[in-house]
Amino acid sequence: MNKKQLTDQIVSQLQADLEVNIEAANEAREAAVHDESVPETQYDTLGLEASYLAQGQSKRVEELEMNLADYRNMIMREFDQSTALGLSALVTLENEQGEEKHLFIGPAGGGIHIDFESYTVIVITPEAPIGAALIGRHCGDSVALPQGEFEITAVS
Repeated sequence: MNKKQLTDQIVSQLQADLEVNIEAANEAREAAVHDESVPETQYDTLGLEASYLAQGQSKRVEELEMNLADYRNMIMREFDQSTALGLSALVTLENEQGEEKHLFIGPAGGGIHIDFESYTVIVITPEAPIGAALIGRHCGDSVALPQGEFEITAVS
């Protein structure tokens, strides 16, 4: 399993999100300073609302830029049966019914779904409840998640 390819796909998704958010921030900024945004009465808040939106969009752009930097600076570790799980671990969980979940513990981008090889990998962060439950565990350990009890069946 090539984790480099997986992280490249995560970075591509974050980059695409960044580009969309840059465009949205620019549009919100333009709307905030547009002639039609000048208040005509004390109750006209269109310009104020547009400036708040521009500020929020700009903060999201900054967050995405930091997320991308986190991935570019992340040290890719290899994990095996005896290694405690941590950042950059690709984890396979299996419940009693044989359902599998494939998770990647990344520095950012929690919730991103990546179609990778023959399954979907979900990015989680160490700060997320599932990430916190997995950090420090080993292959073969059981972990209780909101969806039920799972066993860590594979790591890389």
